[in-house]
Amino acid sequence: MHRKVFRGFLLVLVSFVASVYARWTWQTSERAAQIVLGLKDRPFVYRAFVPWMARILTKLGLAAETALGVVIVISAIGLYYGLEFLAKSIRR
Repeated sequence: MHRKVFRGFLLVLVSFVASVYARWTWQTSERAAQIVLGLKDRPFVYRAFVPWMARILTKLGLAAETALGVVIVISAIGLYYGLEFLAKSIRR
């Protein structure tokens, strides 16, 4: 029972953080392009990795908003599994 509650909490937390970031990023389409190109101040949580990966996706043909969304969703999934792994390693 505790494991399901913990997983649910992690899922809600990661989803909330990703949705807040998405709202901040997509207020204007110019903001997403500026983040990808490294012209806009970005949150301290990520420094160079997210814009770098998004820039690669834009060179492959994705729009800046879509590229940032894809990178953030993948990062959120990684965060979820990383936190779950950390919780399992602490319980042992």
